[in-house]
Amino acid sequence: MKTVLITGSSSGIGRGCALRFAKAGYRIIAHGRDIDRLRAVAEKIEAAGGTAKTVTAEMGDMDDIARLADEATEFGPLSAVIHCAAKFTYGPVDVARFEDWDKSIDSVLRATIRLTAHTLEAVKQAEGAYVYICGPTAWLGWKNHAIHSALRHAQAGFARALFEDVREDGVRVTLIHPGFVNTPASSPEGKDRTKMIQVEDIAEMIFQSVTLPNTACVSELHLRPQRSPYL
Repeated sequence: MKTVLITGSSSGIGRGCALRFAKAGYRIIAHGRDIDRLRAVAEKIEAAGGTAKTVTAEMGDMDDIARLADEATEFGPLSAVIHCAAKFTYGPVDVARFEDWDKSIDSVLRATIRLTAHTLEAVKQAEGAYVYICGPTAWLGWKNHAIHSALRHAQAGFARALFEDVREDGVRVTLIHPGFVNTPASSPEGKDRTKMIQVEDIAEMIFQSVTLPNTACVSELHLRPQRSPYL
């Protein structure tokens, strides 16, 4: 049975990916922070035809990251690591925000790097894939998004360079840049949710990227709503 680790799988894109891979019979290592929500997702994974193992971990805690990787690789090679979990920080550059920034650096950037390093040998064994959910702040600079944008720029740079490091090992690395996705994280104010990208749509694109023949790699993928969701 193929195994995939999905961070942030208790809701949103992570949850959608968990259910899509479950339909294909994968074992899902479902990560999240809320055990009750994870258990609910695990039930849906099992009902969809997959196998679930739930693991709680704080993305900003490097010991938790190491433990998550250990539990994810318990079954052997990893066909994919799909990294959806992240911390969002918003506001002006100000000395009063140092603590929040440090938490964001740990939760977004250090977590990405550490989790990748801890799981790399298991992914190499499977000639598997890494998928990182990023977004437009990986190449744009928006007002009050300086730190979040910096972290996403760094995350994207890490992923692009990682591909060059591991491509000859058969490991694929994919950056996903979604526009408005119909998840709880997207503000509904002034928008039509039916015109947003649906979770099932992006989960399908991620599934196809991971399961392509090993002669090709979707290195970067931009998804935008076909029609503007703004009212």
